[in-house]
Amino acid sequence: MPEDRVYPSSKSLSSSTSSLPLSSSKQISQIYKQASQLFLTRRLQEALSVLEPVITVSQPQDAQQNGDDESVPALAPIATASSNLRIKVWNLYITILNSIVDLGAEEGRRQFAQKEWKALASKVRDGGIWDTVVDIGYRGIEGTVDADVVYNLATILLSHSPSQKLNQQRLENYLSSYGLPHLDVAGHIRDSPPIKRKNRIRGTSGTDTPKNLAARVKILELFTLHVLPRNEEWDYAREFINLSEVLDEERKEAFLQTLDSIYEEKQRDVERAAEIQREKDEELDRQQREDEERRKLAEEQQQQQQQAERIQAEKALNGQHKRASSEVDYGIENGKPSALSKSRTPKSATKSRGTTPPESSKQLRKPERTQNPVRRQVRMFANLVVLLVKGVGRSIVASPMSFLRALLLMVGVIMALGRPDIRDRIRRITGAGWQKLRGTVGMGVKVSYI
Repeated sequence: MPEDRVYPSSKSLSSSTSSLPLSSSKQISQIYKQASQLFLTRRLQEALSVLEPVITVSQPQDAQQNGDDESVPALAPIATASSNLRIKVWNLYITILNSIVDLGAEEGRRQFAQKEWKALASKVRDGGIWDTVVDIGYRGIEGTVDADVVYNLATILLSHSPSQKLNQQRLENYLSSYGLPHLDVAGHIRDSPPIKRKNRIRGTSGTDTPKNLAARVKILELFTLHVLPRNEEWDYAREFINLSEVLDEERKEAFLQTLDSIYEEKQRDVERAAEIQREKDEELDRQQREDEERRKLAEEQQQQQQQAERIQAEKALNGQHKRASSEVDYGIENGKPSALSKSRTPKSATKSRGTTPPESSKQLRKPERTQNPVRRQVRMFANLVVLLVKGVGRSIVASPMSFLRALLLMVGVIMALGRPDIRDRIRRITGAGWQKLRGTVGMGVKVSYI
């Protein structure tokens, strides 16, 4: 159907049918068609507005219009419509409200006012729609509601009501009062047109036609297999199926099997939910244990690292002390062995000379005299420099100041040796020392020889 088609509003429709009686089936049928077309194009607000005059209670009429002395109670136009038209109008009304609730809060506020959408949604979820249908369309008599309308009412509550207790109560009331005769014959005669008065007096029986039987079976299926299981009424549902007079044995067996399947599926869902929750709990516990283990491992690694750093620091401190003490020892050892070796050399020489003839001792002393004093001095100085460099290298780690003092000493020695007068003085002092040493050695040789 094209979207740009213009439909008359409820006001224009009412004005066009103003010549028809208020309870005219033709007027109600036109309104129903108009509302259906608007609903199919998803114009929900306009469809509801068009349909509302049919399901709204009219003003009281005086008794003179019917030729009676008593006034007629206020009724909605739908209450006097035919059964088929009444079922169509109420089913369309229920369907429109269901679509309005399905819009959701955001879209519902956009198409309707926020207050209006909340009122309609509450009317569906709280079960107020059931009271509206029974009170306006069926004069408050629960058992006279058409089975198709009851089925749609129970379905919309099953879809949107958070609790199915009200739905169960409504269906129980309907099933217990369905088919009971309505004894208000005077009301039927008064409210019915004269031509159809005979048909109006006839009471409704529960299963007088195949259509009513099929509708009753649908309601029983919805009640026992959907509403009661939602309320955890499993035993009550089985008992209701077994005691039902509408269901034959074959349908009872089918209903019981379906109910058992639903119960088993529900138990499996509960077990799956419990298993999933147990797995989640185990996973959470595992993650907590892993986090605790990682935390402990990190703490142990940190402690080990701190301990290793402490040990390394202690080793470094001990090494510095050892190097400092070894430097002093090496200085003593490097200074004394040279003197000891020098002192031992004449003794060994005297011992050897004591066992050899004088000629051999003269031959041994002869190369010493021929040696160049400068070369000996240079060799001693080189040894001194090597020992000094080694000592400086060992003392660098222990104390930078020692390295600086050694460097200054070396610079001072080099600068001193760079002056000719100092070199000559050192040479004279060294030569004099060697002369004294040779004299001492010679005296020792002579004494040993004698």
